[in-house]
Amino acid sequence: MNSILKELLEYSGKLSKNKLVIGPGGNTSCRLKDKLYIKPSGLNFEEMKVDDFVEVDIETGVISERQKRKKPSSEILMHRYIYQKRPDVMSIFHAHPPITIGLAASGTEFKHLYPDSAAYLGKEILVLDYIVPTTYKLAEYVRDKIENYVSIVLQNHGAITVAKNPKTAYLRMELLEGLAYSLWIALSSNPNGKIRYLTDQEVDEVINLDAEKYRTKLYDNG
Repeated sequence: MNSILKELLEYSGKLSKNKLVIGPGGNTSCRLKDKLYIKPSGLNFEEMKVDDFVEVDIETGVISERQKRKKPSSEILMHRYIYQKRPDVMSIFHAHPPITIGLAASGTEFKHLYPDSAAYLGKEILVLDYIVPTTYKLAEYVRDKIENYVSIVLQNHGAITVAKNPKTAYLRMELLEGLAYSLWIALSSNPNGKIRYLTDQEVDEVINLDAEKYRTKLYDNG
């Protein structure tokens, strides 16, 4: 258990280091059997220790007795619902990447521009309309939409990435912000909005490359 929580702490810290969250914003978690371990409310990632992650029962939402004094992240319901919906997901990262948020607010489509984004962010990147954070409505909306996606953009809010381990969940968040940056450059360079995206066929070809399958398998296996 300690090794996966150490990995969660390490890659959660990178969100702050790389300005994908500011202050106590954002939340991350991992699944261990029927429990999840999630960032506590109010703490910055840089301030955290492994023991700070709050243990919560995925089905009931009951907090571990030894951690009753800690309050889990306000987005705990969203994390629980995702784990309930997706037994393949072992880690969830929710961050507030600024360029991603800005582009989503402008109505920009998140389509693939280059192979790495296609290989790691999934065939499609879902953009969901704004819903008030921390609410049942948001948790239910994400749960109902996330079945076929590994990366989701929340308009005027942030982004969610899911994976089989914290390392890959973080990588996806970093790549999503990198894609947003490239889209911003492309849009700024071409006021007519004519951007050369990868076609659906090209995305499929990238995803099915032996080299990409090998790299994604390495990440999935930690």
